[in-house]
Amino acid sequence: MPDSKARHPLQHPPSSLPKDPGLLSYSLPSHSDTVFTRLLRLHEEELLLDCIFHLQGESFQAHRLVLAAASQTPDAYFASEQNSGFGVENAAHCLTPVGLRVALDFAYRGDVAVDLSKEAVMEAVLDACKCLEMERLRQRCTSKVANSAATEREKSLAVIKDMWERGIGCDVIIQAESGERYSAHRLMLAAGGEYFRALLCGGLRESTEDVVCLRGVASHVIESILSFIYTGQLRLGWSQIWELTDALLQYQLQEALSLCMDFLWDRMDESTCLDVLVLAETYGLVQLGQAAEEYILTHFQCISAGEKFKDVPCSLLGKLLEKDSLCVESEMVVFRAVVSWVADMPEERLPALPGLLRLVRFPLFTYSELQEALGCSLLCRSSGARGLLEVLQSLLKGDYRGPECRPRTPNQVLVLVCGDTVDDEFMKRVPSQSLWYAQQFHRGHGLIRSIEWRPFAKLPEPARFRHCVCVLNNKLYVLGGRKYYGALDILKSALRFDLSRCTWERLPDMLSQRDYFSAVCLDGKVFALGGNCDDSRYLDVVEYYTPEENTWRQAHPLDTAVCCHAAAVLDGQIYISGGCDHHQRCLPSMWHYHPSRGCSTRAPMTVGAGRAGHIMLALGRGLVVVGGLQPLWMGFRRPTPL
Repeated sequence: MPDSKARHPLQHPPSSLPKDPGLLSYSLPSHSDTVFTRLLRLHEEELLLDCIFHLQGESFQAHRLVLAAASQTPDAYFASEQNSGFGVENAAHCLTPVGLRVALDFAYRGDVAVDLSKEAVMEAVLDACKCLEMERLRQRCTSKVANSAATEREKSLAVIKDMWERGIGCDVIIQAESGERYSAHRLMLAAGGEYFRALLCGGLRESTEDVVCLRGVASHVIESILSFIYTGQLRLGWSQIWELTDALLQYQLQEALSLCMDFLWDRMDESTCLDVLVLAETYGLVQLGQAAEEYILTHFQCISAGEKFKDVPCSLLGKLLEKDSLCVESEMVVFRAVVSWVADMPEERLPALPGLLRLVRFPLFTYSELQEALGCSLLCRSSGARGLLEVLQSLLKGDYRGPECRPRTPNQVLVLVCGDTVDDEFMKRVPSQSLWYAQQFHRGHGLIRSIEWRPFAKLPEPARFRHCVCVLNNKLYVLGGRKYYGALDILKSALRFDLSRCTWERLPDMLSQRDYFSAVCLDGKVFALGGNCDDSRYLDVVEYYTPEENTWRQAHPLDTAVCCHAAAVLDGQIYISGGCDHHQRCLPSMWHYHPSRGCSTRAPMTVGAGRAGHIMLALGRGLVVVGGLQPLWMGFRRPTPL
């Protein structure tokens, strides 16, 4: 029977969450599983137990809140002894050890792990259901179609949330430094994370106090923390993300922190990326820091012109400037960024100027840029920059004898591989052997960029087009395609280009010749999917190349022969969209492909009646489909742009 006094409802103060209409909801689907795993652990370690049953010489302990969550009358578990709703004080008279064990198992796990085919067992369980008013357990035992254990745990967590919102069973008050008070269940806080578990179960003063004060935490942050513990959800926006993230790190709430990391990763832009990087470096959030640094390096030109750039710590600025992957239209952008940063606080930052300027690659300056740099007044004010003035003057005169500088090259380089071209007389189309890379992107009107292309390699014979290209372990794979326009010109050959050595290697031929196909890399393998075989037959064949074995092997085929489709990898999964089937119909669907199990059920794409010859890329946490052709009664048309 229960051994604790009834708890009375406590009222929550009005919400102090920032009034931000731009708040976005982030949720953790596995939250109920995590919570009940921790509740079970607390039960097994006999912590915070507040309910005991003595049955036939055996004692069973439990958490009253967990039992209440499995009942259709949860409030009764916290009613006063005079008004007990279902006579739990007499539970021992209608319970058996077998029935109670099943009830406890269901309450903590959402499952029933005993054989109910035995009449005595079923009778004991049904008696427990009646005594403890666990209608969901009765339905699970008697229904032919039962909810999953995960669903039952979600339902129980929803009951606990409802009780919390109504103040039922709350036995501790969390007080903000500003005085606001929030009622909660001590058990749920302990299940929320290791900090609260240690605070409330570790013999500290707070483990016996009715009011626990959290110092240095805003009231709206406490609201968010409590809301997450009971729901697995956070409402996130830039107005409160920094305070909330600091608190989640302090209180070791890793699951809630993961949602904040998702928000920072997804919503990072030019105005916030510097703050994200500082946060990541302060707390050792390696993956988030790498993402923020990559974003800053990619958008440095825009970021360095913003107000936030003036607040960058000197050490962080130096770390960024030394990167080869810093993306700028010219090195002059880097020089101007350093000068602007120093000029914002000249007395404090002028001593750092020589060290920062040593990271600027002056030999890459044009004549006019050198003149502009020599005219910078800050250089004359810094005694440590005098040597730099001499370097600039020697560069301007053309007698510089110092070390050369290589251009900054982003980590990812855009490469154009072969294809068919028009000859010099514009008379015919000619397959190409040339590889080109994007040297620079020049700003144009709006989002338009003009690209400065440079040749850097030639493909071994034969030239090819309608082939596929992919990159695995920084090596470029060129697969299939065709060498000319006849049905017999389709290729099965495969080549690999080592970007560090600028050397080609001929690989074993693919098992099938193909063009108009797709290729992706996954789990250290190169996959070739579908395609056109001889202009009359399309392929459902999928094969993969393993570099360690230097062989091609067949994987599970596609569920239909297809060509002109697109494929991409997202979160370790292969996705295929569109394409043409053997009836020349463009497919309006996307499906997931597994090398061992094949294709999943198709999902319709939302735009158009199907498309082929398009591209699909993984971008952030989603897939983007662009361009292609769509069928008309006669011919094809371009789809509406995304």
